[in-house]
Amino acid sequence: MKWILFTGAFLSMSAAADDKAFGTPETRCLNDHTIPFINSTIPAKEVVDDAYVQCKPELDEWMKLQEPLPDDMKNSMRKELYDFYIRMIEIRRKYEASKTAKTAQ
Repeated sequence: MKWILFTGAFLSMSAAADDKAFGTPETRCLNDHTIPFINSTIPAKEVVDDAYVQCKPELDEWMKLQEPLPDDMKNSMRKELYDFYIRMIEIRRKYEASKTAKTAQ
């Protein structure tokens, strides 16, 4: 009986959760401000720079959590996140272009 109740509660919570329920606030914000621009002609760096401006409160909070870490580690993490979003946009654009080229043949 407990198992059925637990399963029902778990399934109802899973059904109520959406994609935005997963991830950290800074990555959700960055995703919201970068992914919609993948198919645009705006340079990837410009998209990411604008997303960083839009997500400043979330990124500032993330940086506060990093305060106890060594400076090298903090700088590396921040650079890797920034570079990741630029690469993600560029790779998705290349993929979409190659997919379009294949379907045009």
